[in-house]
Amino acid sequence: MILPFFFSIGCMFPSEYENLYDQKSSAGLFLSAFFYSTPFACSANSNTKSIGSVDQVLLQCNRELANLDTNYLAEANQNVFSNISFAKLESDRLLVKFDPLTDDGRYELVLAGVVSNSGETLANDKLPIIIDTKLPTVSLVGYIPITDYTFFSPRYWDFTSSEPLANFSPPILSGSLAQSVVLRSVQKINETTYRVYFETNFNTNSPGSLTLQFMNSKDNASNVVSNSITVRFIGLVQGPKLNHGRSEFDAFQNANGDVVAIYGSTSSAEILRKGSSSFTLTNPSLPESLRGERGVMLDGKNLLITGGIQSATAYARTTSYIFDTDTTTFTPTGNMNGPRHLHNIVKLADGKVIILGGIRDFAPTIPAYFTSLNTAELYDPATGTFTEVTNRMMTARSFSCSVLLDDGRVFIIGGTDGIYAPKDSTEFFDPTTQTFSWGPTLPVPVAALKCMKLADGNVLIYGAQLSNLNNSTMLYDRTRNQIFTIANSKFRREWSTASELPDGGILFYGGAYRYNTSEPSRTIEKLDYAKSNNFFDMGLAKYSVSKHSGVKFSDGTLFFLGGELGGMFHLETEYYGLSN
Repeated sequence: MILPFFFSIGCMFPSEYENLYDQKSSAGLFLSAFFYSTPFACSANSNTKSIGSVDQVLLQCNRELANLDTNYLAEANQNVFSNISFAKLESDRLLVKFDPLTDDGRYELVLAGVVSNSGETLANDKLPIIIDTKLPTVSLVGYIPITDYTFFSPRYWDFTSSEPLANFSPPILSGSLAQSVVLRSVQKINETTYRVYFETNFNTNSPGSLTLQFMNSKDNASNVVSNSITVRFIGLVQGPKLNHGRSEFDAFQNANGDVVAIYGSTSSAEILRKGSSSFTLTNPSLPESLRGERGVMLDGKNLLITGGIQSATAYARTTSYIFDTDTTTFTPTGNMNGPRHLHNIVKLADGKVIILGGIRDFAPTIPAYFTSLNTAELYDPATGTFTEVTNRMMTARSFSCSVLLDDGRVFIIGGTDGIYAPKDSTEFFDPTTQTFSWGPTLPVPVAALKCMKLADGNVLIYGAQLSNLNNSTMLYDRTRNQIFTIANSKFRREWSTASELPDGGILFYGGAYRYNTSEPSRTIEKLDYAKSNNFFDMGLAKYSVSKHSGVKFSDGTLFFLGGELGGMFHLETEYYGLSN
């Protein structure tokens, strides 16, 4: 009699095994293996992974089911599922319903207590349900697709994930700068924020790229982070040489993107055409001007050149010319009403040009002296004539700086009216009334300065020669009508150039340590404008230059050219961008 034999064996097992067919007991394993070739199991007709919300699961079992203790099953799952219910369909299927699962993640359905008609419990009594409404992504805090080497200054990156991750691993780096970055550690800030610490060993500040991939990071549904992050870095690239040395000059850019270098202690002009790799000397012999001429683009091609001083005299000129940057022709236009050089020139909103202050004469004696002007003139391109403004400036100014504000007024800053004594005053010119009025006071008296209107309409004031050896960088806040020192640059930057970067920062290139020095600076600095307002060291340029010029191309690339190096003319140029 075989059957009673096995029943007698069953009676020999300890009493704590209430179910002889419990898969976790040795008796259950023995009996299940004897009667069936496979363990008792219930599974969903899927890979237990769903795209979208889930509110029920239908399980197919490989045995007929005994009656269910639904209260026990509901209690076992109440911490994970809301309003869960269990129902047997036919003899071998189990329908489980609950409130919809909408959040991505892995949920475990506890099936302990589900028993077959033969008394077996499930070999695996936990069923995973994976909800996946979207693939995980990772974002870089403060990400800018085109930036500079200050990207590495904090020595860590912060990443945020679109959902909590089961595992976040350091990114895999590729790109031209990858070999110069060493990842050190990862700190979990919260459920979706991670900080990655790194070190760098750069030996260049050339353009480059860095791509960060997260193939070893997964969410709770075991999905790999789907995106990557690429950062492109602007840097220095050698440019073409100038044909003639130029110092204390302005470079211009026409509508075609051509760069025009004209005058600057040499009476010639040359052009770097867009797409060209060399400058073309277009006018080797222009009307003579030693220094102090001032120019402005009238339109997309015509450049107005005014005043200046000839090398053989101590007196400024009244002559003015139109330089056609397309044809390179040089045509006289109307003369100014009075001689002047080292004046300010600003194109107004209506297309006319205002000429402000400057020096009438200059005696190259020791000590030197000169006469600053308090007069202004308007140039009308339609008639080619200059008209003197009836009202006088609030004070005589030379070595000053002027910019056109967004409201149409001209802001006139600092300067001097005597023997190199800098001013702390400013004034406004209103073209609608042709009147002058006082502006806010400067924190530091400055002359022979640089100024630049920023994208937000404020005005940056920097690079002053005559500033009592002060290296402050100032800002005119147009909304408050105030000037304040925004930061002190790490290095003095007389005769430097400043340009806005794609991330809103401001790059300072070149400049001298002190007036008329032969010790210009190779260091490049960046002002983290409107953020920390701190200066960052951006490495070294190839050359130490001052009294140079620069332009900004439409793609954001900066171009620096000319100037002086060790008291000698500097023919080299450099691009600062993604490439040349």
